[in-house]
Amino acid sequence: MPEPSEPTHLSVSEDPEDDGTWGDPEAVFDDLVVAIDGPAGSGKSSVARLVAEGVGLRHVDTGALYRAAALACLQAEVPLDDPTACAEAVARARIERRGDRTFLDGVDVEEEIRGDAVTAAVSSVSAHPEVREQLLYTQRDQLAAGGGVMEGRDIGTVVAPEADVKVYLTASVEERARRRAGQLGRDDVDVLAALIAERDARDGSRAIAPMRPAEDAWVLDTTSAELDEVVAAVIARIHEVVAGVDHEHEEVPADPLAARRSLPRVAIVGRPNVGKSTLVNRIIGTRVVIVEERPGVTRDRTEHLAEWNGRPFVVVDTGGWEHRAEGMAARIVAQAEAAVASADLVLFVVDGTVGALEDDERYARLLRRSGVPTQLVANKIDGEKQEPLVHELYTLGLGEPIGISARHGRAVGDLLDQVVAALPEAPVEIPDESAVPRVAIVGKPNVGKSSLFNRILGEERSIVDPVPHTTRDAVDTMLELDGTPWVFVDTAGMRRHYRRGEDTELYSVDRTRAAIEHADLVLFAIDASEPLGEQDQRLAALLREAGRGVVLVCNKWDLVDEQRRDDLERELDRLLSFAAWAPRVNISAETGRGVRRLVPQLQVVWDNYRRRVPTRALNALLEEVVARHAPPRRGNKQLKLRYATQAEVAPPRFVLFTNGRLPDGYLRYVERSLRERYDFTGVPLLLDDRPPTPHRRRGRRPVGGRQR
Repeated sequence: MPEPSEPTHLSVSEDPEDDGTWGDPEAVFDDLVVAIDGPAGSGKSSVARLVAEGVGLRHVDTGALYRAAALACLQAEVPLDDPTACAEAVARARIERRGDRTFLDGVDVEEEIRGDAVTAAVSSVSAHPEVREQLLYTQRDQLAAGGGVMEGRDIGTVVAPEADVKVYLTASVEERARRRAGQLGRDDVDVLAALIAERDARDGSRAIAPMRPAEDAWVLDTTSAELDEVVAAVIARIHEVVAGVDHEHEEVPADPLAARRSLPRVAIVGRPNVGKSTLVNRIIGTRVVIVEERPGVTRDRTEHLAEWNGRPFVVVDTGGWEHRAEGMAARIVAQAEAAVASADLVLFVVDGTVGALEDDERYARLLRRSGVPTQLVANKIDGEKQEPLVHELYTLGLGEPIGISARHGRAVGDLLDQVVAALPEAPVEIPDESAVPRVAIVGKPNVGKSSLFNRILGEERSIVDPVPHTTRDAVDTMLELDGTPWVFVDTAGMRRHYRRGEDTELYSVDRTRAAIEHADLVLFAIDASEPLGEQDQRLAALLREAGRGVVLVCNKWDLVDEQRRDDLERELDRLLSFAAWAPRVNISAETGRGVRRLVPQLQVVWDNYRRRVPTRALNALLEEVVARHAPPRRGNKQLKLRYATQAEVAPPRFVLFTNGRLPDGYLRYVERSLRERYDFTGVPLLLDDRPPTPHRRRGRRPVGGRQR
């Protein structure tokens, strides 16, 4: 089991200015269970109480419950070696914990249960299985009511073997005797040491729940540590364990790109406005593509992972297929034809309420000649009265059509049954792509995002046109660059103003926001040849709030003259003052100039985004930071930076344990020191001088935007 590399010593801090606070007591980890075990005098109660306060959990003093049980036996005057009599006495008693006080039959007995008589009796009483059974469910019920920090001698092994965090505190017999003597005002430390050693022997050798650490407990020797040091170490341990759970899938799969490519592909094609995107959303189970009651909304080819009855596949949405299309419409058709060429199955969607039109017949002939298996889908069949319309589509020569209503979900399950039956054999599990870095390309309209997207991919995946707002959906594609899988997401540009009724534009903006929130890194593209404007500022504000890794891309650099370069430097200082840490790459997406430098820069930022600083090294650095410039005073209290740990990566989040809130200026000083020691290029850092709550994990803010 893991142990601290250096032993620490526990004693009560004598700093008169230390108020013992550990941050705001709020629900930091809902339902988290922390088990703190150890022998008498190891500091369990004091540590558990302060840890509970520091992380916003309830303190469940199980030792007090057993002491109250022993007191109940003493008051009932039952033989302490009679398990049945003791269990009956405990069953008759009403034992409660209210805050930090213990009540027996409604009477506060907190001081009495700490006396010599109860101390001498509790070990014998608690050794009876019948007594332990009486109290076991009481303890578990308290934990089930919303988690908590519980301390005792068998919490991690018996009471809460599934506890999220297990800590076993220990200390030398002499030190524990010295502490007990201080608590009781006695000077016979040798006598107390003998009593403690005798009790340890009994507790460690009993048949039922012998005192021992759980196999997965973190053992901490408190012989030579201050109380605040131990509390800080345990709180840091809690954050490290929780962070480890959050990132247990941090390793990139062996070959996620190959896993996706191994899945069968289902292309959905058809004339404009027949309901292709509505069907895609129905299959995926969420609104992943834009749907609107007018043709031509979908333009780019988009891919999405789907699953039906345990069979995963990739569904490909396409724009409307139009005959003799020109300009942008022709490029939309080319994207649809590319989807057909790479598909294992084509769903040819027609409007079942209007029958087979001339264009439908023309596309049916193309599909028959392609040799790709095709399922004819008659959409907008909302009820049984429209079923006869389906039979009119046999003339298309694509076999038996199936009538569905993508909007209402009617018969879509039957369609998917036929889809998975027609697909070739493939893996039965959807590949885990959660650890593949996602890179969102964002910028104002017509800044060159799609050109950059296509240049990185090496193919025309997003349609490029001089008309602004060509891209509407967030188009994502996985590919491998220099041996590393990446997911690149092309997004719609954010307009300055919206006119009423423009649902497509509003949804495009929502998709851009969502793409940033779900990304790890962002390529923030600006038009270097034009003055930066309101849209750039709005996007910069989104990036500040999202807390993602950022690479600034100055596109159209071939159009920038000497005067514009000087102006651009001043504009960037104002626009990205919050992200001076963001690297910058000057490119021309149209010619390809400088684009090859982007991927190595992204790799650097991705590595920094997941960087974890060891706790020992972090605290060694903080000692230097405090030695150079100590925290300021707040009123009559000297602020102290006691301890720190890195609670999260992606992006890095550091928790600082202090005796009060640090000024933002001091937090910026700590951040600068971290950046000077470690490479955090392109990455925001979040410094919390209180433990972070899990619901703040997304929507993170860098230092300076600290949540209260």
